[in-house]
Amino acid sequence: MKIFYLLMILLSIGFCKTANAQEPLPTESSTLFSGSGNCDACHFSNGAVLTYNGVDVSMVTYWRSTMMGNASKDPLWRAYVASEVEQFPLLQETIETKCTKCHAPMGYTQAIYNGQSNYSMNELRQDRLANDGVSCTVCHQIDPSNFGTQESYSGGYIITDDRIIYGPYQNPDTVYMQSFVEYTPKFGDHINQAELCATCHTLFSPTVNDLGEIVGDFPEQTPYIEWKNSIYPAQDTPCQTCHMPKIYDPIDIAVIPEFDTTKRSPFWKHNFVGGNTMMLKILKQFTDSLHVTAESFHFDSTIFRAEENLKVNASNISLQAGYINDSIDIGIKIENLAGHKLPTGIPLRRMWVHFKVADAFGTKIFESGAWDSEGRIIGMNADYEPHYNIISNESEVQIYEGVLQDLNEQVTYTLLKAASFKKDNRIPPKGFTSQHISYDTTAITQDAFNDPDFNRENNVEGSGSDVIHYRLPVTGDQLINISAELCYQLLKPEISDHFSNLTSSDITTFLDMYSGADKEPVVMKSIFESILVSDLITENNLTPNEFSLEQNYPNPFNPSTKISWQSPVGGQQSIKVYDVLGNEVAVLVDEFRQAGKYEVEFNASLLSSGIYFYTLKAGSFIETKKLILLK
Repeated sequence: MKIFYLLMILLSIGFCKTANAQEPLPTESSTLFSGSGNCDACHFSNGAVLTYNGVDVSMVTYWRSTMMGNASKDPLWRAYVASEVEQFPLLQETIETKCTKCHAPMGYTQAIYNGQSNYSMNELRQDRLANDGVSCTVCHQIDPSNFGTQESYSGGYIITDDRIIYGPYQNPDTVYMQSFVEYTPKFGDHINQAELCATCHTLFSPTVNDLGEIVGDFPEQTPYIEWKNSIYPAQDTPCQTCHMPKIYDPIDIAVIPEFDTTKRSPFWKHNFVGGNTMMLKILKQFTDSLHVTAESFHFDSTIFRAEENLKVNASNISLQAGYINDSIDIGIKIENLAGHKLPTGIPLRRMWVHFKVADAFGTKIFESGAWDSEGRIIGMNADYEPHYNIISNESEVQIYEGVLQDLNEQVTYTLLKAASFKKDNRIPPKGFTSQHISYDTTAITQDAFNDPDFNRENNVEGSGSDVIHYRLPVTGDQLINISAELCYQLLKPEISDHFSNLTSSDITTFLDMYSGADKEPVVMKSIFESILVSDLITENNLTPNEFSLEQNYPNPFNPSTKISWQSPVGGQQSIKVYDVLGNEVAVLVDEFRQAGKYEVEFNASLLSSGIYFYTLKAGSFIETKKLILLK
């Protein structure tokens, strides 16, 4: 019977489907899995089936050139596995088993089913089916019984030998799939839940001490947990909304049986793109040596979609200018439109603001965040760049990133040494708050958390945005041109520096590929505006409508912080600082001032760590706020 149906399928296709990729799609199968070539035999575009507006939208066509489709072949991933093994050779089995669980799930899961306790990179290299990456029969076989639990994270997906393929459509035809690939299709609404993605995209990795002993774990990648702490679960907007966009027009999804033209709606395009354009370009360039099953035109389409995702869907940028203390204040607002932190995932990525001011003739007045040909940010600290609310020096750059530190609180690029974040100011999604039950896993670190403009508006958390204030002493009646670019970098150059001290062959292979790669960041969003400084001065001189005293920034601080206030009337104004016993420790202002907006700096280098209070008195207005000095 099986042979009969197989012949029927081949006749219905007319032998018209040929493998024309650099490496043929695998058609091998195992007890649990089947290669993507077997799925593609029926679910391909023939001009009518899986075709939308004349374009091939078939699942394998989209998927085969994504990072998911090439998860096991990704040379950066292989290099990172090799680097961890080289540093901790006694943990090789643990490292390789942990990493292949999600990057080569068909090889790993089949090995464990067969009775093995571990799965190695050498086994992966020799198995074409395992090298099919995160393939069709992985995601579509995952059982939902542990979804959303900690047990489901870090590759805790459940796949059994019941040979059930879950799909998003009611009442699927079972005959042909059972006959051809020995799977039974079944409706499963969990296929469109974020928890499906979370099984691999929430990763806790072991933390190792100086003796090479595992002493805990670290939340290496947490986009699902970040998403949970946002507005999007309540809006029923899971991962698939952005990463598998829908076509609502009905689509015929299979070429067999030929006489069945039933169409399905909606249809989820298997885009699976984030912002990883660099590795997609490397995979395209080295298809032969990496044994990739996609061709150049497949990668061109996927790269276009990834760039579109970064440039259109991920963020917004806006600009607002003012004048304060004889300086222009240019506020650049970055808004996160994604359902997780930006950037998210493994903390090898970064995002930063390239800000520039020039005069009317194009002569540079100020620039922060430029980069060189190797993608290194000019002016960046050698260790790591702190988070800023106010930038007034060209050597200061606003960089959004996660920076790892080991148990000794030293910056590290070794994943197994990661014990906590030395810095995490990645912009959270809208609705993200410190009150969420899992906030401790995804916390914003101190500098950014105490920034009144980071994930806050009117002192309320959850804005999903940040405002950086650029303060420049520009005076006179001149025209200035302001530009700002939000830049994205897949791989920090410091990672290649880290690799260069190691010798494993997978590391050498990656560095050879990386050396010729285009290291220009992707400009996600940009803004340009011309402003007359005199207009800002005039606007600043307008009388404020009310008194206000702002929270100092930064807070906690060491050794200095800034305090801003405004007064709608002229008169005697004072700002004084007191200790917890009410003793006056500093007088920052005590003089007659006109109505306006003001800012003063408080340097506490001679004071001890502790809690202090500052009070504004202006006419009948009195207000006090708390500040914290930490040395």
